[in-house]
Amino acid sequence: MTSRRTRGGLVGLTSALLTIPLLGVLAPSYADSSESSQADRAARTATAVDTPLEVTHTPAPRAAARRATSQMTVFPVPTSAADLGRITTAPNGDMWFVEEDANKVGRITTDGQISEFNLPGTTTGDGSVRDLDIDAAGNIWVVWDSGWHLTRFAPSRPDQAVSWSLGPFPYGEEVRVGPTGTWVTMSYDEDGIAKIVGDTITWHTNAPECDGALGRGRDSLMWCQEFDRLIKVNDAGSGGTTVPLPADATYPYSVATGPSHSIWFGRDSGGTPFTSPSNGNIGWVTSSNRVHTIRTGLRTAPRSLVTGANDTVWFVSVGAAKGIGHITPAGRGAIAKVDNYEPTSVTWGKDGNVWFADSSSNSIGRVDPDALRTTNVNVGSGSQLKPHKQPAAKVASKKVNADKARKRATLSVTCSKGKVPCAGKVIVKAGKKKVATGTYLVSASSRSKITVKLNKAARKLLRRNATVPVTV
Repeated sequence: MTSRRTRGGLVGLTSALLTIPLLGVLAPSYADSSESSQADRAARTATAVDTPLEVTHTPAPRAAARRATSQMTVFPVPTSAADLGRITTAPNGDMWFVEEDANKVGRITTDGQISEFNLPGTTTGDGSVRDLDIDAAGNIWVVWDSGWHLTRFAPSRPDQAVSWSLGPFPYGEEVRVGPTGTWVTMSYDEDGIAKIVGDTITWHTNAPECDGALGRGRDSLMWCQEFDRLIKVNDAGSGGTTVPLPADATYPYSVATGPSHSIWFGRDSGGTPFTSPSNGNIGWVTSSNRVHTIRTGLRTAPRSLVTGANDTVWFVSVGAAKGIGHITPAGRGAIAKVDNYEPTSVTWGKDGNVWFADSSSNSIGRVDPDALRTTNVNVGSGSQLKPHKQPAAKVASKKVNADKARKRATLSVTCSKGKVPCAGKVIVKAGKKKVATGTYLVSASSRSKITVKLNKAARKLLRRNATVPVTV
């Protein structure tokens, strides 16, 4: 006999209702229900409710943005202690995010305007919002009420929302939109995956036992996670092919589309109330189902994977090394601290910026990717991330112009094309004498004026001559 949590508590059910055929743990693939079978006839289905639920929209007053650095701006979310979850980008460029403890989803435009959408009352009174995704038409799909409900609504007409009760199933976990339908992973005392086509949601009895993480691969199929393996789900949702993961890369917390390969994933060893998640890896599965992994460091925990420009995968690290990371298929990348913020989810904005949700500060942040190109946090031992090669830098001006006090001078530095800024030290000499020093940090493919500090030897020479020949 199996049991599942109902609205009133735990209720025992007869095995004829919920028990599914037990699958071999090491089986290379799950049963496919393309053939007529008893499993197909026992598939569980549910249809959308006839009466649309009301999802109310409350435009928030524009809050004053906080500029954390010259390359980052932070926008406070109006509802306090919302416990911000996933953030993702819509086709029109707006970004949507989960407010787990507020029973809301939020929207932020690229200019920082935030709106909030209130979901209907929960059945349990303390239900949380689990996840959201956006389809090609811009409709919002959200798993809420602690996973008991799935709702779809258009931002322009939230009063015409359509909802499915997941009561016939265990709790809904993650939702992702695919090319032929929308998918939801299920988890409680049973794990599985259901597909929504039209107004009907179906969970095949022989569906793969997906446990949480869900993402669309470049093969247009959905991939999910089950402890120490990934599963490529067939388009019907009635079966799939398993891909075992290496011993040091089990239990991915994020599965997502990535460049070149079938699917990318981020994993870590998890955390406890007393320890941070750790021992992170970023990996991918090739079209031939070979698994490759790159260790990101003992103190890292990569989650919330998303692909940005130039085939770069971005992620957050929620381990002791908190920040935003990125990696290319060649293994080059970094994990960068984002001021004193602790990003919980990340997305690539259509404005070319990296956007993140930070639950600890209850804010949405926008950061220039150039500020994240080099590692500036202790990632711990074992990291295999290759730093980006620094572009060549050169002095662009033939003159070093001193100020009237002969204490400082300016010159121009050009940084050639590359992934990271040019950084280094400038030394100015008159003959063999050092007369000025300074440092430079210039963005790739750009030119900037920098300041050097003149010493006593420089001031002495300038008192005698209006112009002094120097080398830089």
